[in-house]
Amino acid sequence: MSEQNNGGKISYVVLDQGAMRHEMLQTRIANDPDAVFVVPDVAFSEMAIKRNALYTLRRSLSCLRAAVDRTHVSVSLKEIVEYEKENGGNAIRLDQLLSGPGTRIGRGLIIGETSPDYEAIVQRLTETEQDHKALFDPRRDRDEMQRHVGMFKKSFGAARLKFLRTPGAYTEDIKLGMIFLIMKSMTRDPGAFPGDLKKRTLLVRLLAIMYWAEKDGLDYIKPEKILNDYIDMEFVIIASYLDEIMSLDDKVNMLDRQVRRIMDIEDAERMMKIARETGFRTSDELAEPENDIPNRRR
Repeated sequence: MSEQNNGGKISYVVLDQGAMRHEMLQTRIANDPDAVFVVPDVAFSEMAIKRNALYTLRRSLSCLRAAVDRTHVSVSLKEIVEYEKENGGNAIRLDQLLSGPGTRIGRGLIIGETSPDYEAIVQRLTETEQDHKALFDPRRDRDEMQRHVGMFKKSFGAARLKFLRTPGAYTEDIKLGMIFLIMKSMTRDPGAFPGDLKKRTLLVRLLAIMYWAEKDGLDYIKPEKILNDYIDMEFVIIASYLDEIMSLDDKVNMLDRQVRRIMDIEDAERMMKIARETGFRTSDELAEPENDIPNRRR
């Protein structure tokens, strides 16, 4: 997604709330004039969940004052879906991803009361605050996620899931190869996950499920985990269209790195081959016996 600008290379950097408030953002602003900062639409929903939404928004966004002219707000995932429907399922273009109206609102909040748009923006935020808070429904999201968890568990099998929780059981290459195989299986039917965004979303969710399976198991997923992780996943999904993400959250950075690796087709094919060498097969394939699990690290 990088572009050239007066001989320099523009990098589009997605920011989460933690990064906005951290000194590393000020360092990046000062030292990298070719960095363009992108605040995902979901950040507004995340901050609207707080008790004082306007205060939270201003506190976070004001940190971008020194880079206001190179700060943009992305469209929402819902808007990306609509774009794909209107454009034959093609991936959204950069100029469409960086929302004109959203960017105007974001920059108005960055500047604050001296912005000519500030009063209208505050009024609009007040009117839509409850809509933002309603975007994430832990029970609804949990039901949707459980369907993906079911596919994941079916492909892995009980023995491999248990083995997965053993520290160092599989290398990242093997795990990502397994995820790539599961994803290929789930998207084999063209109508199952139509459009580019739904496939990106599925990929990020499968990677999150792998993380849960390793850390806590998959038998009971708490609604609050779904809520927090769904917000994190949206940041990662938007970042997958751009150059990088700036975050203090280790899990967000891990998901971002893993998504980029699987989206590199050559790397993904290599990891898929390594995963198959362990005997791993998806649920729609003739799997090898579950007790034939390699006990060595590749």
